[in-house]
Amino acid sequence: MQLVRRGAEADIYLTEWRGKKAVAKVRAPKPYRHEALDSAVRRQRTVHEAGFMSAAKVAGISAPFVHFVDPEKAEIVMEFVKGKQAKDVLDARLCLQMGRYAALLHAGHIVHGDLTTSNFIVDGRQLVLLDFGLAYYSERMEDMAVDVRLIKEVFTGAHVRLEGAFSGFVRGYESIAGKKKTAKVLANVREIEQRGRYARVE
Repeated sequence: MQLVRRGAEADIYLTEWRGKKAVAKVRAPKPYRHEALDSAVRRQRTVHEAGFMSAAKVAGISAPFVHFVDPEKAEIVMEFVKGKQAKDVLDARLCLQMGRYAALLHAGHIVHGDLTTSNFIVDGRQLVLLDFGLAYYSERMEDMAVDVRLIKEVFTGAHVRLEGAFSGFVRGYESIAGKKKTAKVLANVREIEQRGRYARVE
């Protein structure tokens, strides 16, 4: 296997699965944790993430196909997605599609937990969502708002030059979720932002 990226949570490798190019995500042991606890944590998180990748596809999201899961080695072998990170080719169409994806996830009560432009791959005209390591199930509007708030921060920070990026995302979200739910989620986003401002003042 060829190491592509070493992360805090897991390492990413290029590999093969039955003659096809694939990606392996491996959660390496953490020496600061007790060995038995570390093994249990890595096993649980691996199974957790693989499950959410499959659940996202059921919800209507394009996500890598999971070829194989080895809980004991804390390894997921998944489809290799050829393309560019959305952060490098972001445009109005992609912002709209990201909003649709977020709404589809939330309709399935899935909160991604790390909804950033770095976790989307553009494969031709297909948008693929990656990294479900922090995903969880929730029906709470505030939890959904955390997803929306995070990508809003990314749009207004890293992609400030793309005018209307977040408003395009919201239009995409509303096209799936409807006006009423979208308004509630955005109200929660504003509440989260207000709490952040008060916390900084204090």
